[in-house]
Amino acid sequence: MENKQKLKRPIQRKIRFSKEENELINRKIEESFFPNFQNFALHLLIQGEIRHVDYSELNRLTTEIHKIGININQMARLANQFHEISSEDIKDLTDKVQSLNALVQSELNKLIKRKEQS
Repeated sequence: MENKQKLKRPIQRKIRFSKEENELINRKIEESFFPNFQNFALHLLIQGEIRHVDYSELNRLTTEIHKIGININQMARLANQFHEISSEDIKDLTDKVQSLNALVQSELNKLIKRKEQS
């Protein structure tokens, strides 16, 4: 009994689920950023909703842009080695990749803000 007095949340509630309900809840917990049922349920019951945003496509796009940047750097290295491209052309390519990267980051930030507001 002495141990229960030290708990931050001494009140316990119980709930029963069917097998299907339990599987559905477990999938939702896995999709969320919550590590366990207690945190998931507390947030859902207190806040009223749990938002899950899938950024995998944007992350994939960012990765692809990064790969393009690496390719440009490799081409620039070869061009410098064989003196077949001007440093101005290299700078122009690099600036365009950085601009593209900034655009993707800006769009990602807008998407995040929109999702937070809804």
